[in-house]
Amino acid sequence: MNNTATIHSRAWYGDNELTLNFPTGWEVEVLGPKDAPALSDQQIERAIAEPIGTPRIATLVKGKKSAAIVVDDLSRPTPAAKVIPFLLHELTEAGIPKSEIRFVVGGGSHRPLTNEEMAKKVGADIATEYEVTSHDFMSGDLRGYGSLDNGMPIYINSVVADADFKICLGGIYPHGAVGFGGGAKLIVPGISGFATMFYFHTFSPSRGHAVIEKKGSTPDHRDFAEEVAAVIGLDVIANTVLNSRREICGLFVGDYVQAHRAGAHFALETYGTEIPSQSRKETDLVVLNCYPLDSDPIQTGKALWASSYFEKAYKMVLNPASDGICYHGLFDQIDYTRFLEQRSERIPPELPEPKLGNLDQIHVWSEHFLVDDFYKKHSNGILFRDLEQLIHLFAEKLPSNAKVAVLPSAGIQVLAQEG
Repeated sequence: MNNTATIHSRAWYGDNELTLNFPTGWEVEVLGPKDAPALSDQQIERAIAEPIGTPRIATLVKGKKSAAIVVDDLSRPTPAAKVIPFLLHELTEAGIPKSEIRFVVGGGSHRPLTNEEMAKKVGADIATEYEVTSHDFMSGDLRGYGSLDNGMPIYINSVVADADFKICLGGIYPHGAVGFGGGAKLIVPGISGFATMFYFHTFSPSRGHAVIEKKGSTPDHRDFAEEVAAVIGLDVIANTVLNSRREICGLFVGDYVQAHRAGAHFALETYGTEIPSQSRKETDLVVLNCYPLDSDPIQTGKALWASSYFEKAYKMVLNPASDGICYHGLFDQIDYTRFLEQRSERIPPELPEPKLGNLDQIHVWSEHFLVDDFYKKHSNGILFRDLEQLIHLFAEKLPSNAKVAVLPSAGIQVLAQEG
């Protein structure tokens, strides 16, 4: 009987293995995704050489004088640095000078990246040799494109708007609002202004978690993002699907609708996880590991989608939240500079004495999730700093033959019950 499980943790901050040691006599079951092997460089080259729904980038870009590549930020686990050299080869082969290729971190209303973080995302050499900037959703330097028919105003990052050729390089992960991330989502909300984002989040219906094609005829978040992409002239996407070790196992290049949908179907298969009916009924403790979405405190909620599949299990959530900054400018309704000023004026509260809650509460181990931010986001949760202490408290509560289900990459796993 196995009473341990080894998982990955701390995306962008080591991507370390973490071994969970439970009491002797406990039965630990790891319910991982179907998964897929990492792509070789040759397979990445082939994906770029054989795009979906468009000619090859090197063909499309001929005659263009400038290019912008939009990448996601560190809240997403996409290893963009692995793909960027192949994209640059296409652009430079077609004659775009290095000085006219720019990178924009399309973090929506997230905080700007530091220089060190930009080097992690795009690669140290790229960060040194190319212009890399973070999108500022409150900037006055935006380009206006009028409005969609539904009234949504369109304001876009000027660097991207002014580029002759536009590429979005991001990842495809389950998402409640757009079904799966990737595709045009790096345009809206990725590089949109406040007015566009506010309208998008407030007046657009969601597609639903891990839903590829919408149900019914009513336009939703995904539709509106793709409408804006058409208006501004998004040329190509390069979207990755990752395996449970944060390696690229799928790369989908080409049209921002066709390539995205192909990638989403592959992601649904790759992230798919079967939950045996016996595990659903008999599990005493479900461990939801937020990896590879475990650098950003805000992403904790994405691992909780899985918890409803277990009928009587306590919930343990693992998110080191290595970034430690719980900022989402749109919902905080404040710019990042003022946010930091306000945070510096706060007196951090002490962590309450850790004790177990009930079945409806989440028990979150996190090294860096600030106490007041945590309880603001998860008012019914309980925060722990010491993982061994948390396991010990469960050992005192649960039976000597407790059954544990571990979801090693819960933030991206898509669950289905057997039978």
